[in-house]
Parts: sequence; C-alpha cells; structure tokens
Amino acid sequence: LLGREDFLVSPCNIEVIEWIDIYPDWYGNNGIVVLGDKCSGKTHLSWLFSEKSGAKVYRISEIKDEIFSDIVPIESALVIDDIDKAVGDYEMEENLFHIINYAIECNTKMFFTTSKTLVNLDFKIVDLKTRLLSFPVANIYVPDDDLLKALLVKQFMERGIIVAPDVIEFIVKHIERNPSSVK
Repeated sequence: LLGREDFLVSPCNIEVIEWIDIYPDWYGNNGIVVLGDKCSGKTHLSWLFSEKSGAKVYRISEIKDEIFSDIVPIESALVIDDIDKAVGDYEMEENLFHIINYAIECNTKMFFTTSKTLVNLDFKIVDLKTRLLSFPVANIYVPDDDLLKALLVKQFMERGIIVAPDVIEFIVKHIERNPSSVK
C-alpha cells in the first residue's frame, strides 16, 4: 500500500490533495468526484483519503450485491472507484444512487473517482446523473514536465536504475503527456 510520501504532488493534482487535506470540512458538500485519466493517481489518492478518513475503498463492480448499510458507515467516509463503469448498467446505477442517498442521510462523506467526464455520459437513471453532477469535481490534469521528470526518476529508482539528468530531459521531451506512458 502506497502512502502520502509515495505520491508526487504537483500543480496537476493539487486540487485533489487540497480536498483530502481539508477533510472532513468540505464546505457543506457530502462528496467529491475525482476526475483523471487512467494511471493519473486516482486510486492512490483514494487510498490516501481512506488513510486519513478511515473510509473503506470499493470499486464500483464490488457493490452489486452488497447491503447498503454494510457499505455506508454512519458519519464517516466512503470511497467508490471507477463510478463511470456503472453508467449504462441499470442495476449498478440504481445501487450507486441508493448508496449516495443513504450516505447523505447518514452524514457520510463520499469520494468518487472517474476516468470520464460525467456530464457527457448516457446514464439510465437521470436522477443519479443529477446527484453526481451536484458534487464538486477535483480534476487531475495532464502532468507537467516537472512531474513527468519526477515520475521517471521514481520509476527508474524503483528498478535500481540510475539515469543521467540529460536522459530524463530527453525522455520528457519525447514522451506522451500522460502518466501511463511512464510505467
């Protein structure tokens, strides 16, 4: 399990870090939606939030047959990863909708992650879409050069490889602008 010291903070992800840092004082919001590309750090951020809040982390696919009261802790927090994967599946959407409503009743903070902008998705349950769109969105943007350099150095170090700074500079100039290209 990766901790806070393993997460590289930069201008592209500071929005989410700030939400985690101020938890539980979310200005009257019951939850946030974290939006970022694949491999942008959403799951790592989920675990950081869980570490701070004591929240259990669920993937959307794990809550199909669960009892909502077992998932939603009272006056605590909850994480659901990959909520965009529920869109288009009526049963998953319905479960998510009921969980959100129950969490609001229980004064439970919710931390959702998605790889897709929810406003553009074709929900089967319009009320779920409306509910999710009512939460603030914390974006994880495309990484800047400094973050890409740090990610590359970290990846090489984890593999026991020492790379000269000019090699890192060269790679950054020629690499795709997404975190998954660094793996």
